[in-house]
Amino acid sequence: MGNFHKKTVGNAELISVQDTWAAIPPTAFFDSTEAGDWDAYKDLTDDDGNLTLNIGSWLVISEGKTILVDTGLGGRPAGLPAKVDPALPSVMEEAGVKPTDVDLVVFTHLHFDHTGWNTRDENGTPVLVFPNARHVVQQVEWDYWTGSDELRKGSAYDNVLAPIEAAGLLDLVEGEYAVTSEVVTLPTPGHTPGHVSFVVSSGGETAYLIGDAAHQPVQLTETDWCPGADIDKDTSTKSRHALFDRIEKENALIASGHFPFPGLGHAVQEGGKRVYRAI
Repeated sequence: MGNFHKKTVGNAELISVQDTWAAIPPTAFFDSTEAGDWDAYKDLTDDDGNLTLNIGSWLVISEGKTILVDTGLGGRPAGLPAKVDPALPSVMEEAGVKPTDVDLVVFTHLHFDHTGWNTRDENGTPVLVFPNARHVVQQVEWDYWTGSDELRKGSAYDNVLAPIEAAGLLDLVEGEYAVTSEVVTLPTPGHTPGHVSFVVSSGGETAYLIGDAAHQPVQLTETDWCPGADIDKDTSTKSRHALFDRIEKENALIASGHFPFPGLGHAVQEGGKRVYRAI
């Protein structure tokens, strides 16, 4: 049985769905840090001293729409040392949602671990996993990853992006875009040029699906720490500060696809510092 977890936000429902997970040395992931920087955060690493990196997606059920936020690692070769075989579609089904039920696939950004299950391989041909869904991408993000042969290769364009475009299922949007009246994009650039988070607001409750604006709970405290994968570290740092300030002020729910599963918690003050408190 795969890992999934359901949480209501007002009239909307969030379902955290794990595709796979990895264990990574902290100084390899946050490559500007040194071993001593982690002495105060041993509670955030495992017995081997590694960070747990969840590779997860979110289902959002809102106003009669079934929305999938990001599509995980899938079957694509990558540098992530996945601990189990990626299984997003089957875990979704265990959670009660078939791939054909998905009305909208929306992306925080187009890194390989967020687009992997766009397609599956059938005899060497990429076939859409979510054939009934519109696929929604920020225009600036799409333009970046399709802007050169090198970046097209980096985004595995031929395998996971071109089939969506060819099927006429691609919608390019800009800035704050209302997926439904309860689910709205929030630009949080820096990790990639067009990175967005998603704000789910319903019935007086709010959750922020933060994508890769942050990857680990330590970043609530060490908000200036950037992973090596952040393309523009100055901008990602500014985005992260603004995002966590807003989340803390609103006492909103954090919904992360990379924090340890299920990736749900709050930003709270403890000992004069902002920390992550999982729920």
